[in-house]
Amino acid sequence: MANRRTAKDVNHGERRERRSRTVEGKANYILADAEMMRYCITAVAAAGGALRLGYTRDGGAYAIGVYGDGEPYTDYVRPNESIDEYFRELSESFGGIVGDGSFTG
Repeated sequence: MANRRTAKDVNHGERRERRSRTVEGKANYILADAEMMRYCITAVAAAGGALRLGYTRDGGAYAIGVYGDGEPYTDYVRPNESIDEYFRELSESFGGIVGDGSFTG
């Protein structure tokens, strides 16, 4: 069984704080900032990776599969954590995008 990596692993062992976007309820990608999602997808794809977006079986959390950063892994983000902040930090871990859309990593 492959080791599952967490957001802590992606950020070089640093625990990150996420701001709350929703207080309770089920995860829903409609609440995510579309531009931040696009930025993240672009950064990951430009580095040769891919994302899988889904939910946990009960719909209570986001399940984001990350490919192209070593062994594939799934991060779980609760709805009381900021999905936008997660996408921003994941983008940064894959490099970055400059204003014209080119990859800087």
